Amino acid sequence: MKVRTNTLFSLAIAAGLAALTLWLERAVNGPGGGQPNLLEHDPDFIVERFTTTNLDKTGRPDSSLTARRMIHFPDDQTTELEEPRLVQYREEGPPVRISAERGTVTKDGEEVRLYGNVRVTREAAKGRPAQEMETTFLQVFPKEDIARTPEAVVMTEGESRISGVGMDYNTRTRVLELKAKVNGTFVRSPG
Repeated sequence: MKVRTNTLFSLAIAAGLAALTLWLERAVNGPGGGQPNLLEHDPDFIVERFTTTNLDKTGRPDSSLTARRMIHFPDDQTTELEEPRLVQYREEGPPVRISAERGTVTKDGEEVRLYGNVRVTREAAKGRPAQEMETTFLQVFPKEDIARTPEAVVMTEGESRISGVGMDYNTRTRVLELKAKVNGTFVRSPG
């Protein structure tokens, strides 16, 4: 009788472990058996320290994007960026550099949102001092050539400084609109 009890007890433990293993496997992999569950916001890939460069029609660099980490989510096709750095090259004049603590790119790259210590910088060129814009949030629509923020903005060019709350900027027409609390000092360049 003792042998039989020990054997049954051992079989019960083995069956319990097998059931626990099956449950753990299903809990980790989900019902699709290893396929990503599109109902959850889990990444399908992560890239560390990446750089990508877009070329124009002539093969020259148009823009480049680097980030410490890129995380892609298949459920809504969004991409998160840690420490994004974007450089937009121009045929005439120095490049424009954009940096932030983090960013999000929506499906098809239709909208880019930059968060935390956002800086847009254009180096000095041909008698023009450097330009810089600072804000905490910047929303960019690349296909529409529009950048906007509802947050406070500070812009400097040489010794000139202007600030406001809320901004729309059309990069194609170069029309800048500050929405509220506009304050500034304009210092004319010598010559």
